[in-house]
Amino acid sequence: MDLMPIVEGIRYLRRNLDRWVRPEPRDVGLHFRPGSNRVVYQPLGVVGIISPWNYPVTLALMPLATALAAGNRAMIKPSEMTPATSALLTSMLGEVFDAEQVAVVLGDAGVGAAFASLPFDHLLFTGSTSVGRAVMRAASENLVPVTLELGGKSPAVVDRGSSLKRAARSIAWGKLGNAGQTCVAPDYALVADDDVEAFITAFTAEVEMLYPGIASNPDYATIISDRHHARLTGYLDDARARGARVREIGAGTGQARCTREPSFPRS
Repeated sequence: MDLMPIVEGIRYLRRNLDRWVRPEPRDVGLHFRPGSNRVVYQPLGVVGIISPWNYPVTLALMPLATALAAGNRAMIKPSEMTPATSALLTSMLGEVFDAEQVAVVLGDAGVGAAFASLPFDHLLFTGSTSVGRAVMRAASENLVPVTLELGGKSPAVVDRGSSLKRAARSIAWGKLGNAGQTCVAPDYALVADDDVEAFITAFTAEVEMLYPGIASNPDYATIISDRHHARLTGYLDDARARGARVREIGAGTGQARCTREPSFPRS
């Protein structure tokens, strides 16, 4: 999940780049004829890339590949939560590019704040909404155009009459890949009251099929940090406190959980 997107993305760039950069003719008003008009695409300059921890390879290298394909130079600030991957990226990119072409900047959140304040020609950020606001605020001081890819809510709607087995399989795959650490992973499922128990049964079966012994499975990903693990377990504690029924799938710590929210009055 962190390697194939960048491989396919680079192939896509190579297939289409000649067409994308080709000058495009535009119509000319009658009073300007016999003059001609066309759009000639040019590089922006230096592109800043702030990449997150959940996909530290693809979300650093795919923006880089795109920036380079368009003729730009780039600076990357990877997440401090993935120091081994960041060090590997620094080493590998240093073997291919001069520092004037591609530079990797390592450091904590303070370094990231300083990085966002640099006068780039364009800045790309992938991460949380709260940090995205700070990044855009810092970039605005230099009038730097910013592209933000932020997290959000991703409900999965299971319609009446649909195949619960098929829905459960799709949701389990999308939810549990990379231990759920994907910005578009389903946050919750909206299921008809009559189908809730059957859906939970189907979801449990699909999880156990996809990840046998999930709690002790060495092939299953882990949560990135103690802080994020505490944040996630806090959601479960809050759900229990509000009257939700939490069903654990697997044994031990780190198991998947299927939570049924309590009923609340609807306005």
